[in-house]
Amino acid sequence: MFYLVISVVCNILLLLIIRSYQKFNVASFPAIIVNYFVAGSVSLFFTEPKTIYMEATHLWFPALFLGSLFVTIFFLISKTTEKMGVSVASVANKMSVVIPVVLAFIIYKDSPHLFKILGIVIALVSVFLVSASNKKEESTSGKKNYLLPVAVFLGSGIIDAIVNYAQKILVHSEAEATCFSSLSFFSAGLIGSIAFLILYKDKKNLDVKKTLLGGFVLGVPNFFSIYFIMKAIDADFMQSSVLYPVFNVSVVLGSTFFAYLFFAEKLSVKNVIGVALSVLAIAFIALAK
Repeated sequence: MFYLVISVVCNILLLLIIRSYQKFNVASFPAIIVNYFVAGSVSLFFTEPKTIYMEATHLWFPALFLGSLFVTIFFLISKTTEKMGVSVASVANKMSVVIPVVLAFIIYKDSPHLFKILGIVIALVSVFLVSASNKKEESTSGKKNYLLPVAVFLGSGIIDAIVNYAQKILVHSEAEATCFSSLSFFSAGLIGSIAFLILYKDKKNLDVKKTLLGGFVLGVPNFFSIYFIMKAIDADFMQSSVLYPVFNVSVVLGSTFFAYLFFAEKLSVKNVIGVALSVLAIAFIALAK
């Protein structure tokens, strides 16, 4: 239980730190790039033996592909958090659990279950409601922002599906697991750096100290959020079909509460219903055995 709690705390911290970037004028994209180099370095420290990096060549390409998704989706999460709030980003991110569940029907031949189907449908509705803007506040830019949580939902689901596949098929030991995480983090940092050099237009006004500090503060909990959820799975104190939904509900509720507490984020009636439905959706998925 301790590992699960720590992982939940780390995930909530990620969203709150990203939300704080706007307050402290930290450029989110460069800081996210730094974050991945920090997370990769911490992961490198936990990887033993170090020779696994040369031995596990079958992990190189999947890690490179996953890294490209990491940096893209993390950037979209940061934009969703800045423009629409922590709660919206949290629900869009954590509701993506329905995508690997759907793929499990197709790839791993999981049997369809009424609760799973209900959970998937309710989750899709919850993402729509939690992303809805108040009509009075809606604008042309707001309509474009509406696409952000949808992109986060789809992208996070694809990442979850790839990580799930890697754990089931590609990774054969704890050393390979941390190696795969480290390679994915460094790949994200490398790909993000290339994108930064090509696309980022405001390099001259970049506050290097704030960027490095923002990336470091984000990178440490980013690594531990993954490390401790893996430890929680290994502890085997509850079935993974229950653990993941409990984990996701905790992050959604915790991030919503602390966003209200620290940033005074207000939810519309639609948003509140969406958050409540997200909890119900994950509960249904957890009940499906």
